[in-house]
Amino acid sequence: MRSFRLWIGVAAAAMLVTAPRAARASEKDDCFNAAEKAQKLKIDKNLSAARQQILVCARDVCPAMVKSDCVKWLNEVDAAMPSITVRARDKDGHDIVDVKVYVDGQLLLPKLQGTSVPVDPGEHKMRYELPDGQSTEETVLIAEGEKDRVIRVEMKAPGAPATAPTPSPSQAATTPETGEKKGGPGAAPWIIGGVGLASLIGFGIMEIPIQSQASDLQNGCGKTQSCTQAQIDSVKSLYVPAGILMGVGIAGVVVGATWLVVAAATGGKSHEAPAAAASLQLAPLPGGGMVGWQGRF
Repeated sequence: MRSFRLWIGVAAAAMLVTAPRAARASEKDDCFNAAEKAQKLKIDKNLSAARQQILVCARDVCPAMVKSDCVKWLNEVDAAMPSITVRARDKDGHDIVDVKVYVDGQLLLPKLQGTSVPVDPGEHKMRYELPDGQSTEETVLIAEGEKDRVIRVEMKAPGAPATAPTPSPSQAATTPETGEKKGGPGAAPWIIGGVGLASLIGFGIMEIPIQSQASDLQNGCGKTQSCTQAQIDSVKSLYVPAGILMGVGIAGVVVGATWLVVAAATGGKSHEAPAAAASLQLAPLPGGGMVGWQGRF
């Protein structure tokens, strides 16, 4: 019985001696691991995470060589670590304090404090959020070693109504008071003018054979008064379509050109008006016909 108690006492004493040694070995391992991680993070410019590891390997319990390197790295990281101060104001220039600040999706500040906070160098996506959910975002580039940089952001006052969305370029903006539409004259005058120009070209093409046939009749059977009615009717039948083309051509060119001139003079603005109405009038006359164009714009 006595020998058993003596064995227990010896074992307990051995544990008391070896336990601190095991703890010290574990702490040394932590120091070496932290120093290795800190060095990699420092090279990658992830200074915030590097500083956390450096604080582990710069403790007094770490081996002197490791501690010396980590203390040196700590000074270098503190010198290279940028810092920013965020200031938020409304459109009237009043300070807003209750603003959350996120950096790359991570919460940096639950509210503005007017003090500088460290951030890693590089490009960051900043988001500023009000209590009612309104937020604004921007991308900033923070240089290594840049200290106490003030980032200013303009926000709506909490609870302010949202701004009406801007209409797309394809939608004409209309003022409710006057019904005035902004924008160019559109394609209508160009289409009308194009039809008119094409009609004048068609008239010119038809006019050549008409004048040729009429000249042949006049210089031929016209001198001897021997022209048949069929010969005369064949020439007259060409005058009606030619006259229509000429009337449509003149009216189209005049209307299209006038429309463009008026639109340019009024700055591309027009008021609501009844739809344009136009009509082509034909009247047969002895020996031919009359073409008329009547329109309202």
